Amino acid sequence: MSEQQDVKQPSPSEGLYRNSMSYFGGLITVGTAVLILFAIIGELTIIQPSPYVGIITYMVFPSIMFSGFVLMLWGMRREAVRRKKDGAAKQLPYPRLDLNDPRHRKRFAYGIVSGGVLLLVFAWVGYNGYLFTGSVTFCGKICHGVMKPEYTAYTHSPHARVPCVDCHVGSGASWFVQSKISGSRQVIATVFDTYDRPIKTPIAHLRPARETCEHCHWPEKFFGAALKQIPHYRYDEQNTPEQISLLLRTGGGNPARGSSAGIHWHMVMANKVTFAASDDKRQVIPWFKVEGIDGTERVYKAENTNLTDEQIAALPKRTMDCMDCHNRPSHAYPPPEGSVDHAMAVNEMPDDLPWIKQVAVDAVSTPYGTTEEARAGIRAAIEGFYREKYPQLLETRKQDIDRAIAACQAIFDRSVFPEMKVNWTTYPNNIGHRHWPGCFRCHDDRHVANDGKRLSTSCTLCHTMPQRGARVPLGDVMPASDVDWHPWDMPSKTVAVEGHDRLLCHDCHAAGFRPRKTCVSCHK
Repeated sequence: MSEQQDVKQPSPSEGLYRNSMSYFGGLITVGTAVLILFAIIGELTIIQPSPYVGIITYMVFPSIMFSGFVLMLWGMRREAVRRKKDGAAKQLPYPRLDLNDPRHRKRFAYGIVSGGVLLLVFAWVGYNGYLFTGSVTFCGKICHGVMKPEYTAYTHSPHARVPCVDCHVGSGASWFVQSKISGSRQVIATVFDTYDRPIKTPIAHLRPARETCEHCHWPEKFFGAALKQIPHYRYDEQNTPEQISLLLRTGGGNPARGSSAGIHWHMVMANKVTFAASDDKRQVIPWFKVEGIDGTERVYKAENTNLTDEQIAALPKRTMDCMDCHNRPSHAYPPPEGSVDHAMAVNEMPDDLPWIKQVAVDAVSTPYGTTEEARAGIRAAIEGFYREKYPQLLETRKQDIDRAIAACQAIFDRSVFPEMKVNWTTYPNNIGHRHWPGCFRCHDDRHVANDGKRLSTSCTLCHTMPQRGARVPLGDVMPASDVDWHPWDMPSKTVAVEGHDRLLCHDCHAAGFRPRKTCVSCHK
């Protein structure tokens, strides 16, 4: 008998899985299924699991398991081709099913049970993987270095309990698919370290606010006004406490609920505002058009723009919505001045340490290269001041000084991220107009309509004149004050120099720094 005849050839009845590749694929599939089971148990039993547990459980392991399953099928196909080539089977060795044969019935039952279990595992893992990719953990913690500024700001925002996808994706399959395609590009940029520092805003192709924000906030129902009480401490030795109170005319855009005047007049229910911005951040608006509910139309153009009519016509036009004012609703980086005021108001920082307001703001505002350098620098600045000016306080009030230092370090950690080149000056915040142009992008007294109407900077269009006085409990209406709401006379009242009558709030209150008080502050 020849050597070739001694080699046992597989019969058609032997399973196609009897090959090394299919065995290896099956081993991978079963092994990762067991690992997924243990990972799920661990995730359910650990109180605070790592954010990477989810990505391993619902993304990494399932991908490996699916690869093993595909490898097993590929091995079976290769075995079928080999048997046909070697003549080991009279027909193509595909699986045969004859339920009248007891062996076939037994194999069929095994296949149904194992396939059903495998299908359930894939369905469970796939569904939980879908949920995980829409979780706050996935959005904020997986790409920790990239998203740290945005995630930190989000956790301190009023929307901290609103999942990221509710605003960035919303409901519906089409936007989900778009978000995953965009996310794939972001993953590639993260892997190859080609992402922007800082992340560029505004986000291109962001879903309209009417389809996301307005699921919870319904501008058509807005009405009335809101009391705003802002704690403030002076830059003096006593850190004199004050409160700035004003009434915001929130109003609305629906005349059926009364007057449509007020801040939300701009919304598109009753009025439509279309504008063109000449910069990527939408801070310079040379042209806009207002269409009123009565059908009137008025076009405004900035009288100080250098753009020609043809260049303005070529700019992309955008219909104003919530995000054009509320552009940082969940990702704001509060400036040091307001943050220090708030920390003192809620007793996170003692307000009776001499000059602590000024020292704290200056310490946090100093540029630092890293977070570790900032922590050491803030401590050195505050301790150095009291060591030089009030040495006795370092002994008698050491705990209070340490508490002030810890509060300043927390303020820095919330608003400054050197590795991503982000701080409170990076992103304009268009709510109000104290630190950034905001409302004054249009309401600057320099936008003139085609009929000669000039868009005013009048304070009372959107709020009452601020009242400045002593601190009162929140919600108490402060009586009219005899004290000028501004700590010193405005330049337009005291300085007869051309151009100073056009000074706006943000010209002096640049984001987060101490306000300018002398000519040298602006004229170096």
